[in-house]
Amino acid sequence: MIQSSDPLPYTHTIRSLFRAHRELKLGLPWVVKNTRLTMEEADLLLRLYGVNEPGQDMLARDGHGFVTCHELADTLIQNPSLLSRRIIKLAKHSPPLVEVAKGDAAVGQHWNSKRVRITSDGGKEIARVWERYQVLAASLLQGIPEPDRVTHQQINRDIRRRIRAGRACLETFLADKFAQIATLPSPHQDVGPDQRKLPV
Repeated sequence: MIQSSDPLPYTHTIRSLFRAHRELKLGLPWVVKNTRLTMEEADLLLRLYGVNEPGQDMLARDGHGFVTCHELADTLIQNPSLLSRRIIKLAKHSPPLVEVAKGDAAVGQHWNSKRVRITSDGGKEIARVWERYQVLAASLLQGIPEPDRVTHQQINRDIRRRIRAGRACLETFLADKFAQIATLPSPHQDVGPDQRKLPV
């Protein structure tokens, strides 16, 4: 067992993220219970609905409220594969829950790219899910000081940024990191925490 005076291994932090993600997924079915939406569809609509809520991570929207499908896919929690099919399904819903438009060439978007925004009916459909989502978040984070939550969010963002920086050549990225880690002092050596920082 690791004592409080020992430096926390990096693996413990990463494993805790994987375990929290696994447990969080168990609560998602309750969020969409008694709706006509799958978890993937709800995730999509929640993201589009949330851009209008104060304090949310803002997706880049154009003057008409559309976001690009590429940027939307990059922010989804569920698997973004088959995103186009989900968008088409929601757009063909009666009434439509999302509206789809072609890319805006005036701002450099390819004409064949897609933009999407939630409709008023889509907002009504996802509103109850959004309320449940807020209840779930509040119940899980109740009692945790805001500075700790802000730090936790920033750490998650930094982890995502580092992964994305090497996503195009992940094997090379990891190989380089392993090589750099190999030069770090052993965990069993008597060193200070500052000497054991991972290279950025």
